[in-house]
Amino acid sequence: MIKIAIDIMGGDKAPVSNIGGVVDFLNDFKGQAKIYLVGIREKVEEHLVTISDSLLSDVEIIHAPEIISSNDSPSRIVKNKPNSSMIKSINLLRDGIVDAVVSAGNTGCLLSASFFNLGMIEGIKRPALFAIIPSINGDFLICDVGANSSAKPNHLLQFAQMSSIYMKHQIKIDKPSVGLLNIGSEANKGSELTKIAYNLLSDKLDNFIGNIESRYIFDGKANIVLCDGFTGNIVLKLIEGVTHYHLELISSKLDLTNNQKIINMKKEYDYEEYGASPILGIKGLVFKSHGSSSKIAIYNALKTAHKACSINLLNKFKNLIKEEYVS
Repeated sequence: MIKIAIDIMGGDKAPVSNIGGVVDFLNDFKGQAKIYLVGIREKVEEHLVTISDSLLSDVEIIHAPEIISSNDSPSRIVKNKPNSSMIKSINLLRDGIVDAVVSAGNTGCLLSASFFNLGMIEGIKRPALFAIIPSINGDFLICDVGANSSAKPNHLLQFAQMSSIYMKHQIKIDKPSVGLLNIGSEANKGSELTKIAYNLLSDKLDNFIGNIESRYIFDGKANIVLCDGFTGNIVLKLIEGVTHYHLELISSKLDLTNNQKIINMKKEYDYEEYGASPILGIKGLVFKSHGSSSKIAIYNALKTAHKACSINLLNKFKNLIKEEYVS
Protein backbone atom coordinates (compact mmCIF):
# COMPACT_ATOMS: atom_id res chain seq x y z
CA MET A 1 0.00 0.00 0.00
CA ILE A 2 1.29 3.45 -0.94
CA LYS A 3 1.76 5.82 2.00
CA ILE A 4 1.46 9.59 1.58
CA ALA A 5 1.91 12.32 4.20
CA ILE A 6 -0.04 15.53 3.78
CA ASP A 7 0.82 18.82 5.44
CA ILE A 8 -2.67 19.42 6.84
CA MET A 9 -1.91 22.93 8.13
CA GLY A 10 -0.31 24.14 4.87
CA GLY A 11 -2.19 26.41 2.46
CA ASP A 12 -4.63 29.31 2.56
CA LYS A 13 -7.68 27.07 3.08
CA ALA A 14 -6.17 24.65 5.58
CA PRO A 15 -7.14 22.45 7.28
CA VAL A 16 -10.64 22.18 5.76
CA SER A 17 -9.64 21.90 2.10
CA ASN A 18 -6.81 19.47 2.87
CA ILE A 19 -8.99 17.12 4.88
CA GLY A 20 -11.79 17.38 2.33
CA GLY A 21 -9.40 16.40 -0.45
CA VAL A 22 -8.12 13.46 1.58
CA VAL A 23 -11.64 12.15 2.21
CA ASP A 24 -12.57 12.37 -1.49
CA PHE A 25 -9.31 10.67 -2.44
CA LEU A 26 -9.80 7.80 -0.01
CA ASN A 27 -13.35 7.30 -1.25
CA ASP A 28 -11.96 6.69 -4.75
CA PHE A 29 -8.78 4.86 -3.72
CA LYS A 30 -10.06 2.75 -0.86
CA GLY A 31 -7.46 0.17 0.18
CA GLN A 32 -4.85 1.55 -2.25
CA ALA A 33 -3.26 4.17 -0.02
CA LYS A 34 -2.70 5.16 3.59
CA ILE A 35 -2.69 8.88 4.32
CA TYR A 36 -0.78 10.42 7.22
CA LEU A 37 -2.55 13.60 8.34
CA VAL A 38 0.18 15.79 9.81
CA GLY A 39 -1.10 18.74 11.81
CA ILE A 40 -2.64 19.92 15.06
CA ARG A 41 -4.40 16.81 16.34
CA GLU A 42 -7.42 18.60 17.83
CA LYS A 43 -8.13 20.47 14.58
CA VAL A 44 -7.71 17.34 12.48
CA GLU A 45 -9.98 15.23 14.69
CA GLU A 46 -12.57 17.99 14.71
CA HIS A 47 -13.01 17.60 10.94
CA LEU A 48 -13.03 13.81 10.98
CA VAL A 49 -16.00 13.27 13.30
CA THR A 50 -18.39 12.56 10.42
CA ILE A 51 -16.02 10.28 8.52
CA SER A 52 -16.85 6.57 8.35
CA ASP A 53 -14.77 4.06 10.27
CA SER A 54 -13.87 2.31 7.01
CA LEU A 55 -12.14 5.45 5.74
CA LEU A 56 -10.53 6.20 9.09
CA SER A 57 -8.79 2.84 8.92
CA ASP A 58 -6.71 4.27 6.04
CA VAL A 59 -5.54 7.38 7.90
CA GLU A 60 -3.16 8.11 10.74
CA ILE A 61 -2.85 11.42 12.57
CA ILE A 62 0.63 12.74 13.34
CA HIS A 63 0.48 15.58 15.84
CA ALA A 64 2.38 18.69 14.76
CA PRO A 65 1.60 21.69 16.99
CA GLU A 66 3.49 24.36 15.01
CA ILE A 67 2.28 26.16 11.88
CA ILE A 68 4.48 27.72 9.20
CA SER A 69 3.36 31.15 7.98
CA SER A 70 4.32 33.37 5.05
CA ASN A 71 6.53 35.37 7.43
CA ASP A 72 8.79 32.45 8.37
CA SER A 73 12.34 32.46 7.02
CA PRO A 74 12.96 29.50 4.67
CA SER A 75 16.64 29.35 5.63
CA ARG A 76 15.83 28.87 9.32
CA ILE A 77 12.60 26.91 9.12
CA VAL A 78 14.10 23.51 9.98
CA LYS A 79 15.69 24.87 13.16
CA ASN A 80 12.93 27.30 14.18
CA LYS A 81 9.87 25.08 13.65
CA PRO A 82 10.89 21.43 13.84
CA ASN A 83 7.42 20.46 15.11
CA SER A 84 5.52 22.07 12.24
CA SER A 85 3.27 20.01 9.99
CA MET A 86 5.53 20.67 7.00
CA ILE A 87 8.78 19.61 8.67
CA LYS A 88 7.22 16.55 10.30
CA SER A 89 5.76 15.48 6.94
CA ILE A 90 9.16 15.70 5.28
CA ASN A 91 10.78 13.84 8.15
CA LEU A 92 8.30 10.97 7.67
CA LEU A 93 9.59 10.74 4.10
CA ARG A 94 13.22 11.00 5.20
CA ASP A 95 12.72 8.17 7.69
CA GLY A 96 11.08 5.89 5.12
CA ILE A 97 7.69 5.85 6.82
CA VAL A 98 5.89 7.36 3.80
CA ASP A 99 6.53 7.27 0.05
CA ALA A 100 5.61 10.87 -0.75
CA VAL A 101 4.62 14.23 0.75
CA VAL A 102 1.97 16.70 -0.41
CA SER A 103 1.95 20.30 0.81
CA ALA A 104 0.18 23.53 -0.15
CA GLY A 105 2.32 25.46 2.31
CA ASN A 106 4.97 28.16 1.90
CA THR A 107 6.97 27.33 -1.24
CA GLY A 108 10.29 28.71 -0.02
CA CYS A 109 10.03 26.84 3.27
CA LEU A 110 9.06 23.61 1.51
CA LEU A 111 12.04 23.89 -0.83
CA SER A 112 14.42 24.67 2.02
CA ALA A 113 13.13 21.91 4.29
CA SER A 114 13.24 19.35 1.47
CA PHE A 115 16.78 20.36 0.56
CA PHE A 116 18.15 20.23 4.10
CA ASN A 117 16.24 17.19 5.39
CA LEU A 118 16.26 15.00 2.28
CA GLY A 119 19.25 16.17 0.25
CA MET A 120 19.75 16.13 -3.51
CA ILE A 121 19.89 13.23 -5.92
CA GLU A 122 23.54 12.45 -6.61
CA GLY A 123 24.83 14.61 -9.46
CA ILE A 124 22.01 17.17 -9.38
CA LYS A 125 23.17 20.69 -8.55
CA ARG A 126 19.90 22.54 -7.90
CA PRO A 127 16.27 21.63 -7.18
CA ALA A 128 13.63 22.91 -9.58
CA LEU A 129 9.90 23.55 -9.68
CA PHE A 130 7.74 23.28 -12.77
CA ALA A 131 4.16 23.97 -13.78
CA ILE A 132 2.00 22.21 -16.35
CA ILE A 133 0.22 24.71 -18.61
CA PRO A 134 -2.90 23.59 -20.54
CA SER A 135 -3.05 24.36 -24.26
CA ILE A 136 -5.27 23.30 -27.18
CA ASN A 137 -2.03 22.45 -29.00
CA GLY A 138 -0.89 20.16 -26.20
CA ASP A 139 -0.15 20.84 -22.54
CA PHE A 140 3.41 21.97 -21.86
CA LEU A 141 5.73 22.28 -18.88
CA ILE A 142 7.63 25.39 -17.72
CA CYS A 143 10.73 24.84 -15.61
CA ASP A 144 11.93 26.50 -13.41
CA VAL A 145 9.02 28.53 -11.96
CA GLY A 146 10.47 29.67 -8.66
CA ALA A 147 13.01 27.41 -7.03
CA ASN A 148 16.01 29.40 -8.31
CA SER A 149 15.95 33.16 -8.86
CA SER A 150 19.12 32.77 -10.90
CA ALA A 151 20.61 29.81 -12.73
CA LYS A 152 23.69 28.69 -14.61
CA PRO A 153 23.69 26.95 -18.01
CA ASN A 154 24.39 23.52 -16.51
CA HIS A 155 21.43 24.01 -14.15
CA LEU A 156 19.15 24.61 -17.14
CA LEU A 157 20.52 21.44 -18.74
CA GLN A 158 19.65 19.41 -15.65
CA PHE A 159 16.21 21.04 -15.44
CA ALA A 160 15.64 19.87 -19.01
CA GLN A 161 16.84 16.35 -18.22
CA MET A 162 14.66 16.01 -15.12
CA SER A 163 11.64 17.51 -16.87
CA SER A 164 12.11 15.10 -19.77
CA ILE A 165 12.07 12.14 -17.37
CA TYR A 166 8.88 13.43 -15.75
CA MET A 167 7.16 13.99 -19.09
CA LYS A 168 8.16 10.55 -20.34
CA HIS A 169 7.03 8.52 -17.35
CA GLN A 170 4.26 10.60 -15.74
CA ILE A 171 2.71 12.33 -18.78
CA LYS A 172 3.60 9.59 -21.31
CA ILE A 173 5.36 11.78 -23.89
CA ASP A 174 8.27 9.61 -24.99
CA LYS A 175 10.59 12.24 -26.48
CA PRO A 176 9.41 15.65 -25.24
CA SER A 177 10.74 18.62 -27.18
CA VAL A 178 12.66 21.24 -25.18
CA GLY A 179 12.73 24.96 -25.94
CA LEU A 180 14.80 27.68 -24.24
CA LEU A 181 12.75 30.78 -23.40
CA ASN A 182 14.37 33.79 -25.02
CA ILE A 183 13.69 37.14 -26.69
CA GLY A 184 14.36 35.72 -30.16
CA SER A 185 14.86 32.45 -31.97
CA GLU A 186 18.44 33.13 -33.05
CA ALA A 187 21.25 31.34 -31.18
CA ASN A 188 23.08 34.59 -30.44
CA LYS A 189 20.09 36.35 -28.89
CA GLY A 190 19.55 37.02 -25.20
CA SER A 191 21.70 37.15 -22.08
CA GLU A 192 25.00 35.43 -21.43
CA LEU A 193 23.03 32.71 -19.64
CA THR A 194 20.83 31.91 -22.62
CA LYS A 195 23.67 32.14 -25.16
CA ILE A 196 25.86 29.66 -23.28
CA ALA A 197 22.88 27.49 -22.37
CA TYR A 198 21.84 27.34 -26.04
CA ASN A 199 25.18 25.81 -27.03
CA LEU A 200 25.19 23.41 -24.08
CA LEU A 201 21.64 22.22 -24.73
CA SER A 202 22.34 21.82 -28.44
CA ASP A 203 25.34 19.65 -27.63
CA LYS A 204 23.79 17.53 -24.88
CA LEU A 205 20.10 17.13 -25.75
CA ASP A 206 18.73 15.39 -28.83
CA ASN A 207 15.28 16.78 -28.05
CA PHE A 208 16.36 20.45 -27.92
CA ILE A 209 14.59 22.55 -30.58
CA GLY A 210 16.30 25.89 -29.87
CA ASN A 211 15.08 29.20 -28.52
CA ILE A 212 11.39 29.96 -28.20
CA GLU A 213 9.80 33.36 -27.70
CA SER A 214 7.12 33.73 -25.03
CA ARG A 215 4.43 34.54 -27.61
CA TYR A 216 4.89 31.10 -29.20
CA ILE A 217 4.89 28.88 -26.12
CA PHE A 218 1.21 27.97 -26.64
CA ASP A 219 1.81 26.83 -30.24
CA GLY A 220 2.74 23.29 -29.21
CA LYS A 221 6.29 23.33 -30.56
CA ALA A 222 7.92 22.75 -27.17
CA ASN A 223 6.68 20.26 -24.58
CA ILE A 224 9.16 21.76 -22.10
CA VAL A 225 10.00 25.47 -21.82
CA LEU A 226 13.23 26.20 -19.92
CA CYS A 227 14.12 29.35 -17.99
CA ASP A 228 15.48 30.54 -14.66
CA GLY A 229 13.05 30.58 -11.73
CA PHE A 230 12.65 34.36 -11.61
CA THR A 231 11.57 34.54 -15.25
CA GLY A 232 9.47 31.40 -14.99
CA ASN A 233 7.55 32.64 -11.97
CA ILE A 234 6.70 35.88 -13.75
CA VAL A 235 5.57 34.00 -16.86
CA LEU A 236 3.47 31.58 -14.82
CA LYS A 237 1.68 34.32 -12.87
CA LEU A 238 1.13 36.34 -16.05
CA ILE A 239 -0.47 33.31 -17.70
CA GLU A 240 -2.71 32.73 -14.67
CA GLY A 241 -3.76 36.39 -14.55
CA VAL A 242 -4.38 36.85 -18.27
CA THR A 243 -6.26 33.55 -18.54
CA HIS A 244 -8.55 34.46 -15.65
CA TYR A 245 -9.11 37.95 -17.05
CA HIS A 246 -10.03 36.78 -20.55
CA LEU A 247 -12.36 34.03 -19.35
CA GLU A 248 -14.19 36.50 -17.13
CA LEU A 249 -14.25 39.07 -19.94
CA ILE A 250 -15.77 36.59 -22.41
CA SER A 251 -18.35 35.52 -19.85
CA SER A 252 -19.41 39.07 -19.00
CA LYS A 253 -19.40 40.57 -22.51
CA LEU A 254 -21.34 37.71 -24.06
CA ASP A 255 -23.47 37.00 -21.00
CA LEU A 256 -22.34 33.39 -21.02
CA THR A 257 -21.78 32.95 -17.30
CA ASN A 258 -23.77 29.72 -17.23
CA ASN A 259 -22.81 28.53 -20.71
CA GLN A 260 -21.42 24.99 -20.55
CA LYS A 261 -18.64 25.73 -23.06
CA ILE A 262 -17.37 28.59 -20.91
CA ILE A 263 -17.62 26.42 -17.80
CA ASN A 264 -15.60 23.71 -19.57
CA MET A 265 -12.98 26.27 -20.66
CA LYS A 266 -12.58 27.53 -17.12
CA LYS A 267 -12.16 23.98 -15.88
CA GLU A 268 -9.52 23.25 -18.52
CA TYR A 269 -7.42 26.23 -17.43
CA ASP A 270 -7.96 25.67 -13.71
CA TYR A 271 -4.79 24.84 -11.75
CA GLU A 272 -7.01 22.82 -9.42
CA GLU A 273 -7.27 20.11 -12.08
CA TYR A 274 -3.48 19.61 -12.13
CA GLY A 275 -3.09 19.19 -8.38
CA ALA A 276 0.61 19.46 -7.65
CA SER A 277 4.13 19.26 -9.05
CA PRO A 278 7.14 17.49 -7.53
CA ILE A 279 10.26 19.35 -6.50
CA LEU A 280 12.70 18.02 -9.08
CA GLY A 281 16.14 16.89 -7.93
CA ILE A 282 15.25 16.23 -4.29
CA LYS A 283 15.99 12.77 -2.89
CA GLY A 284 12.32 12.09 -2.24
CA LEU A 285 8.89 12.73 -3.78
CA VAL A 286 7.71 16.07 -2.40
CA PHE A 287 4.71 17.58 -4.20
CA LYS A 288 3.91 21.30 -4.05
CA SER A 289 0.26 22.22 -4.44
CA HIS A 290 -1.05 25.74 -5.06
CA GLY A 291 -1.27 27.86 -1.93
CA SER A 292 -4.97 28.51 -2.55
CA SER A 293 -5.80 24.86 -3.16
CA SER A 294 -9.36 23.74 -2.53
CA LYS A 295 -10.23 20.13 -1.80
CA ILE A 296 -10.34 19.51 -5.57
CA ALA A 297 -6.68 20.49 -5.95
CA ILE A 298 -5.68 18.44 -2.92
CA TYR A 299 -7.56 15.43 -4.29
CA ASN A 300 -5.70 15.78 -7.60
CA ALA A 301 -2.39 16.34 -5.80
CA LEU A 302 -2.84 13.06 -3.96
CA LYS A 303 -3.71 11.33 -7.24
CA THR A 304 -0.53 12.69 -8.83
CA ALA A 305 1.57 11.59 -5.85
CA HIS A 306 -0.05 8.15 -5.87
CA LYS A 307 0.70 7.67 -9.58
CA ALA A 308 4.31 8.81 -9.14
CA CYS A 309 4.80 6.28 -6.37
CA SER A 310 3.08 3.55 -8.40
CA ILE A 311 5.51 3.94 -11.29
CA ASN A 312 8.52 4.36 -8.96
CA LEU A 313 9.27 7.79 -10.37
CA LEU A 314 12.02 8.64 -7.88
CA ASN A 315 14.12 5.65 -8.93
CA LYS A 316 13.61 6.60 -12.56
CA PHE A 317 15.07 10.01 -11.76
CA LYS A 318 18.01 8.47 -9.90
CA ASN A 319 18.81 5.77 -12.46
CA LEU A 320 18.26 7.71 -15.66
CA ILE A 321 20.09 10.81 -14.49
CA LYS A 322 22.99 8.77 -13.18
CA GLU A 323 23.31 6.48 -16.20
CA GLU A 324 22.28 8.64 -19.13
CA TYR A 325 22.65 12.30 -18.29
CA VAL A 326 25.00 13.41 -15.56
CA SER A 327 28.66 13.15 -16.54
